[in-house]
Amino acid sequence: MAVKAAVKKKRKRTPPARSKPKAAAKTSRVKAKARGNEIEKFREQLLAERTRLEEELREIESRAARVDEFDRATELSAYEDHPADLASETFEREKDLAIGESVEHMLHKVINALEKLDRGTYGRCDACGRPIKKARLRALPFATLCLMCQARLES
Repeated sequence: MAVKAAVKKKRKRTPPARSKPKAAAKTSRVKAKARGNEIEKFREQLLAERTRLEEELREIESRAARVDEFDRATELSAYEDHPADLASETFEREKDLAIGESVEHMLHKVINALEKLDRGTYGRCDACGRPIKKARLRALPFATLCLMCQARLES
């Protein structure tokens, strides 16, 4: 009889089984909140990058417009342009075009990443579907491939 009483006391001391799910639920809420904070940081970073790229693109376009106006004005002048001057102007114009295309390409990547954030697919590899490591996303917030898939693509 004394053994049965000791077993009953031991059973009463153990916490009820339902307390474990509460702890797990609390842990998952904390993780979800942390993930939400990370997502918002990525959103802020992407929005800042989009603003920067849009400003850079506007600057390139206005510079190209000024060059076009200058070209029209100099066409009417009585002086002949030196071939070296024409070559320099052509080089600068083509450089601006190349930079503009690169900026547009980056802007499309940033916009795509923002759309993925809205859809809830941000941070997943487009090729294999696995999560992209946070360190990669911090360095390149518009990354669409994990390191393994990116390496496979580049080789």
